Amino acid sequence: MPTRTLRPQTCCSAACLLVMAALSGCQQPRTDLTDRLLIGEVMMHAEFAGNLRALAMPGGRLTGTPNAEHAADFVAAKLRAYGLKNVQFEPFEMNCWTVRQTRVAVLDESAPPCVLDGAIALARTMPTPPDGITAELIDCGDGKDEDFAAHGDEVVGKFALVRDNHWRGPKLKQAIQRGAAGLVVMAAADGHPTIGNGHRTPGAEPAVVIPHDDELLERLARGERVRVNIQLETENWVCHPRNVSGEIPGRGAAAREIVIVCAHLDSWHLAEGGMDNGSGSATILETARALARVNSSARRTIRFIWFMGEEQGLEGSEAYVREHRDEMDRIVAVINVDMPGAPRNLVVFGHEEVVPFLQGVRADLAAYEMDPNITVTPGGDGSDHAPFVHQGVCGLAIGGELGPGVKGYHTAGDTYESVDRRGTVQTSAVLAVLARRLADAPERPTRRAVPTTP
Repeated sequence: MPTRTLRPQTCCSAACLLVMAALSGCQQPRTDLTDRLLIGEVMMHAEFAGNLRALAMPGGRLTGTPNAEHAADFVAAKLRAYGLKNVQFEPFEMNCWTVRQTRVAVLDESAPPCVLDGAIALARTMPTPPDGITAELIDCGDGKDEDFAAHGDEVVGKFALVRDNHWRGPKLKQAIQRGAAGLVVMAAADGHPTIGNGHRTPGAEPAVVIPHDDELLERLARGERVRVNIQLETENWVCHPRNVSGEIPGRGAAAREIVIVCAHLDSWHLAEGGMDNGSGSATILETARALARVNSSARRTIRFIWFMGEEQGLEGSEAYVREHRDEMDRIVAVINVDMPGAPRNLVVFGHEEVVPFLQGVRADLAAYEMDPNITVTPGGDGSDHAPFVHQGVCGLAIGGELGPGVKGYHTAGDTYESVDRRGTVQTSAVLAVLARRLADAPERPTRRAVPTTP
């Protein structure tokens, strides 16, 4: 029987069919090919900008508000559409807060009150009486223990004025313990008032941030008596916000082990919450889409979580860790994405054993020009990886370059337009490769440390 030689067109067609089979998930792609497919999927078909636009809504996503609930529903619907499994809500209980009006005025017996434009109430301050609370202002410097101690009983019944370095809670607690009527935080000379936390639970003592005012500081330095009136219209209530999660299940014996990719979905109410943390929420949503689209089944399960209550003190992630305490041994790592920006370096919280693994990931992503040195830091407080790190779990982050939009942090400037969308979408690609490699490593690349909290 004569031998038939395949024509070049037939060979080409056969090769194309093999490639198409690999791309469609009919056969498992090689590791390096999978990474390339993930990066290509993000860079060619990203839905990052559209998802960010949907999440960056006027009034932000303050925990416990209708906007926050709408955002949670939006994320869950997207996860189902992308094909993720075990999509669910996990409600928890916390004290929620919102403010409708903040008015801070410097009083003068010979002139009308001077209202300080741009003053911002700090979270969980209770409403004042309709005519506000009036008290004398006393300059307590940086608000350190020695600053308060230097004034002794002079603080009693007065508003303590302190400089802003973002550690407002401890300063408020110190002021109240010394009998102050409330706390007034003055923004830095080159900054704007920023929203943040004050009371841990609803408190009657007003806590506000005001713009920088050299004239006010000079009057106090001269020993003048300065009286201030603070009027706040706020609301505190017990609410049940929902964390949102979905999974890409693992395969085989290691499927019970988990790689968590998380971001906080809530924001403050001053703007749209575009950068903080609509950008992180949209980043991990894009990573979930790309991993599901490429259909790269890994050994371990990849679980995506969107936390509520981060801005009020990591309430959502703390609740999650309490409810999932029995899973801590099975969590390989928690990659937290909070205001990511363009990817610039890889960060690990307290688990140096994972550094060689991260160096390999960084080297294979050379085009992103990330710092060759992996940042290792022992702490990790301040965002949603912290409750996991305190339980001995390896915490990871991708450090980023935020661009000019960072000036909108915790202000009315935190909008969709403040986000470097071209740069931030790159983090979705880096994150997809990092999460997949952690999930598919033949040997577990991290070990759980001794918990630092019970």
